[in-house]
Amino acid sequence: MPPRFLGVVLQFKSSMSINLEAVIQQCRKNNRRAQFELYQHCFDRLMLTCNRYKKNREDALALLNAGFLKVLTNLDKYDDRQSFMPWASTIMVRTAIDDFRKNKAQKLQMVYCETEEELEGSASEDFFHDVVSAMSAEEIKKIIFELPDNERLVFTLHEMEGYKHHEIAAELGVTERSTKRYLKSAKKMLQDELGKNQHIQSMFS
Repeated sequence: MPPRFLGVVLQFKSSMSINLEAVIQQCRKNNRRAQFELYQHCFDRLMLTCNRYKKNREDALALLNAGFLKVLTNLDKYDDRQSFMPWASTIMVRTAIDDFRKNKAQKLQMVYCETEEELEGSASEDFFHDVVSAMSAEEIKKIIFELPDNERLVFTLHEMEGYKHHEIAAELGVTERSTKRYLKSAKKMLQDELGKNQHIQSMFS
């Protein structure tokens, strides 16, 4: 069971400064106060990650709590010489992937590609990145969540989390060709949608 305080501080956000090494040591001893402090310390960063995978705040908070429980239960595997937040964020991303698998009726399908040329970026790649860089976070999130589930997951892992195709393929149990195809499909859908958006057109007219 998650620590009870996780259900109480859902609205809390903090960038509080703590002695992280000391707090982690106390968390390993199941000190609830230390767990609470670590949760507060991590909240903003981990919530940002969860928002990439969940459309509404309630679902993102549920994902964060599930992932944070895994962070707590895996602290004995954490190497104190490495940076903590990237380690915790990796656990959160894997929690999101597990959640995707659990809630999706059908697994990602292997996509066959005839040639390597099919996997190359389109001519409008520069336009895509220029447009995205000019959009607000809310605009980006809204349009990304209009993608089909498979395309959205691969796009988020590759473009927002920085995963390589072989890493995505290993996490999802598909081929690298499949992840490249999903990514290309996602970008094409986003480009088409962006081209219809009058607000976006006005920024570049």
